[in-house]
Amino acid sequence: MFGPIRAVAIDDNPGHLLAITTGLTASGIPCIGYWYDRDANELRPAPADGGLPHLRLVLMDLNLAEQAGIPDAASLCAGVMSVLKQIVSKDTGPYLLVFWTMVGNRATEVAELLYQRLEVVEGIPCPIVTTELSKRPFMVPDPEHQDWKAALSDFYSQLHQTTEPLRQELEKVVTTDPRLSALATWESRAAEAASRAVNEVYACAKTDAPDPRDRAASLEKVLAKIAVAASGQRPATECPSRALDAGMVEILLDQLGTSAEEPKYRDVVQAAIGITAKGKIAFQDHEKMFAVLNTFFHIDKEIGTAKTWDRGVVIPAGPPLETAALGFTAESMLEGEFLFGESQFPADQRDAVRALWRDCRTSAEVVLVELGADCDHAQAKQRTRRYLVGLEIPVHLASLMFSPKDKTTLRNGSLQLLGPWNINGRIVHLLVSCRRFWAWQGENPPQAGQVRYRLRASLVNKLLHHYSVWSSRPGVVEFR
Repeated sequence: MFGPIRAVAIDDNPGHLLAITTGLTASGIPCIGYWYDRDANELRPAPADGGLPHLRLVLMDLNLAEQAGIPDAASLCAGVMSVLKQIVSKDTGPYLLVFWTMVGNRATEVAELLYQRLEVVEGIPCPIVTTELSKRPFMVPDPEHQDWKAALSDFYSQLHQTTEPLRQELEKVVTTDPRLSALATWESRAAEAASRAVNEVYACAKTDAPDPRDRAASLEKVLAKIAVAASGQRPATECPSRALDAGMVEILLDQLGTSAEEPKYRDVVQAAIGITAKGKIAFQDHEKMFAVLNTFFHIDKEIGTAKTWDRGVVIPAGPPLETAALGFTAESMLEGEFLFGESQFPADQRDAVRALWRDCRTSAEVVLVELGADCDHAQAKQRTRRYLVGLEIPVHLASLMFSPKDKTTLRNGSLQLLGPWNINGRIVHLLVSCRRFWAWQGENPPQAGQVRYRLRASLVNKLLHHYSVWSSRPGVVEFR
């Protein structure tokens, strides 16, 4: 209810664990503390199955097993890996690992072993940075009282004398890496923006209901009105969660923008990317990285509830759709609409082009791209459903898309080239024709194959613009 867990602390000594969780809380970092039970070799409470996917800070005792003397790095690393397997999800993003320790001379060696083993052996993401924080200055002696309440009161009294210096040290370690700091600060800003948006909604309810006892009922009406205004009454009734999101997102964006120029955020982002942004940004594999980034920005792959008539969905133009329903065959579209044929290439290139075409007929796929207006989808209107015809083609066949003469011109002016994207491990382009479309008049289109992915609104709007321009291009009859 109150957001994902982003910080955890682990220690085998309950007093040490209480010290660090108190210090984190005093630093404004909500966290969960796990006590490592040495007798059972278990964390208590037990972590969620699959780990925590939104971690940004893991602060743990390096010597959880309390090995005597100065333990070797391999033994310490085994204990650390055992804990990380339980708390770090395989899908987690960047996180900082801080060793809270009194055997700091082993921290660097353990970190090196982690980078060698954690992802390779266990499939768990490695920390983006590791650092250490000494325990000694912040340890509180055991209370002398035998009475539990008196002992606990004594412990807390001494503990809070160390809170401020511990807070200062924690602020230093959690800002060790400016890149992670920039991302974590952005996350915090998003959470704060969401909180401000909720406060604004509640302010509307207070306007409607001056009596505090009536505000809960008024809040319900405000939320319902936002959902209906954003999506229409029918969608708000059938799927109120999506309808409410459609309205709340606009409020969230406004609130996020209010903190974009805050000095603290501006400074941390400057430290993270300011120098890099000035020059040419070079990746180890440009093609692969551009595909990953384009996929991230252009495609919604969360399609568990997507229907084949949702806005921007991409579906195969093949079985169970019948040729009679489509009015065309996929084979006829390849050379006729999208690609240059073998005969259009110079004679000395035709053997290579022939091999590309053999590959193309088995690996390229004709698809349909839903292109309905946003307002029609939001209000669930009955309408003629329109799909543009496209070709999903692997990047290694890209030479077939461009004119042999200049290597840049597409087959015809109606085509739009999108991507490259990484779709299920394949790097592909989507070539969309804005003059070839398939329309269906009725409540729902015929049964089609499973939704492959969904284009985000920016790309759908781009295709709609080109489609409208191409369809309305002027034709003039002149006699000279």
